[in-house]
Amino acid sequence: MMTATATRTFSIPRPSEAEFRRLHNSRHGEIAQALDMDDEDFTVFKRQVREKMYASLDPSKKFDEQDPSAWRRFVQWAYETMPSLISKYEDAWPVELYVKISLSKRIAHERFRFRKAVAKYKQTMTMRSSSSAGEAEMSPTDLPPPYDEIDRVTDSETPGVHMHPDAVPENIEKFLRSCDFDLGHLTSTFVTRRAGLFNLGRLELLASWPAALRRDHLERHFGTMLDDVEIEVLNKRFVEMSHVQI
Repeated sequence: MMTATATRTFSIPRPSEAEFRRLHNSRHGEIAQALDMDDEDFTVFKRQVREKMYASLDPSKKFDEQDPSAWRRFVQWAYETMPSLISKYEDAWPVELYVKISLSKRIAHERFRFRKAVAKYKQTMTMRSSSSAGEAEMSPTDLPPPYDEIDRVTDSETPGVHMHPDAVPENIEKFLRSCDFDLGHLTSTFVTRRAGLFNLGRLELLASWPAALRRDHLERHFGTMLDDVEIEVLNKRFVEMSHVQI
């Protein structure tokens, strides 16, 4: 496999940014043609890159969020594993292209699953509330907003203005202070209706989300209050909580 491609010695330059973006959204056949590979060679190439990607990179993060040193090692692996193939392309750009495609598809799939889970949760809670009148049930609107909901903040929804009636601030503060950095100052923001992280049950719910979706949610609500390192510290604490749940 790949013998026909490997015998060629000419180099294919990296495409323009516009062409790169077009290929990112193209079909299998179009990409293979741009790489001057036949279908079998391209299939083998994709499998090798995909398997190594799951072993060496973080599939829950976007390409731009990957550890730079891990990415350098990944490219070095590509040069060593497929030298005759990679020498054909400037900067091993097909590897970058396919990794970006794979990560985007995986995250999109996780987001699709998340939306389905949210829809199912709301349907379940609606059915419960209609069949259990008088019982204290969680309203579907209490669920933290999905990662991709447009962030429409009004004066009345500004974090810190309205505390959720079921909030347990002391538990939230204890959780935030247990992070690698003391983030206790976020307590008043967590327990608002808008943020929706007002008790341990809500924290555990967020901890169960895929890491990429959880990070998106945290950045959307707290990105103006925390820097990138603090966001990562907070996300790490949720990961720890999810392991305890398991």
